[in-house]
Amino acid sequence: MTVAFWPTDLPQRVLVEGYSEGVGDGRLRQAMDAGPPKMRRRSSAATRPVRARLWVDFDGMARLKRFWAEGVAGGSLPFLFPDQTVDGLALLTDDSSQLLTESGAPLIITSWWLVMFGQEGLAFDAQGPALFGASFGLDILP
Repeated sequence: MTVAFWPTDLPQRVLVEGYSEGVGDGRLRQAMDAGPPKMRRRSSAATRPVRARLWVDFDGMARLKRFWAEGVAGGSLPFLFPDQTVDGLALLTDDSSQLLTESGAPLIITSWWLVMFGQEGLAFDAQGPALFGASFGLDILP
């Protein structure tokens, strides 16, 4: 099976407004008849939730809907999404200076998350005559 990539013709960075990244929660919580709940680790392979938002125009909205429907089978298949925390950053030395190639260009980190769309799916809201906010959740797979 080939894993899909996030389309290059869509924004590669999400908006800061509306972005959040959680930690994986592999706990199992059990309510007790009295007192506090009992909790134990269920799995170390927990997904990490991410909330994301993008600005798209009509073409971007159509492209995102097509990716949802055809690229990841209605949001049910995993895909590679640019790592929003380190992708695109320059590699640094111990003294915080940039690592450079022989030609003097900075070395840039390329990093991907393996994700699936979250349970809430994909939603659009109008921001102007031809501008839409696309909101979605992602689950970063272990």
